[in-house]
Amino acid sequence: MTPAFKFSGRVAKGDLRHSIREEAPDGALIAPNYVETAWGSVPQYAATVRDTNTGYDPAGDCQGSFMSAKYQPNNNCYAYGCNIASNSFPQPGRASGAPALSEDFTAEHVRDNAISDGLAYVGTTLDDIKEHAATAGAGGHYVALMFSPPENAIGGDPEANWPGDYHWARCDSLSPMSWSQKDGGDQVTNFDFAGNPITDPASANWRVNQGPIQTSGTGKDFNEYAVTYGFYCYMFVPDGSVNII
Repeated sequence: MTPAFKFSGRVAKGDLRHSIREEAPDGALIAPNYVETAWGSVPQYAATVRDTNTGYDPAGDCQGSFMSAKYQPNNNCYAYGCNIASNSFPQPGRASGAPALSEDFTAEHVRDNAISDGLAYVGTTLDDIKEHAATAGAGGHYVALMFSPPENAIGGDPEANWPGDYHWARCDSLSPMSWSQKDGGDQVTNFDFAGNPITDPASANWRVNQGPIQTSGTGKDFNEYAVTYGFYCYMFVPDGSVNII
């Protein structure tokens, strides 16, 4: 059977709600709207809502679009990081026509695609953020990119074939430093995956227990399957200059 992985950023293979129309059986229409991109027809469940980051306010961000009362399942960590509720489970580079994320994608690929969408690379330390903030003229906020490479698994069935994933966290305040994140279809939280306040994404806990993953056989015990997202870099999201879908 195909493992039902919990992805933070990527669209799960076979997820008809968020797959491009060309990948759905007979090109089935599922969403109320489709956006034409170089990657194909992207399902969108509501109009895009943009906002500016004014701190940790899940119910207020983008008119509450990241909450379960509205369009939580259709806005992932990339949407929350950019503070743009595209309602399309957006992927880095899809709106800008950058090369599509593939099974053998890398952290560099995700970063470069985000740059093509309008984000700017800042560096790998909090000092890099402070230096950038001292000279940045335009409004905006900072995000952190975490990456889980393919087959980065701890325990579980080796045939599960983890294809890799990415995750974003958003800086809500520079002083005191605080961050928040939205893990896939889950609620927004300002805690890391271990339940600790996020003060530095580079040292936060980004290990995810996927639960028992069965890929073959019957009547045997399957170990729990864990994956880890490693910190990669910090980026800047300038107000009004980013486009995602």
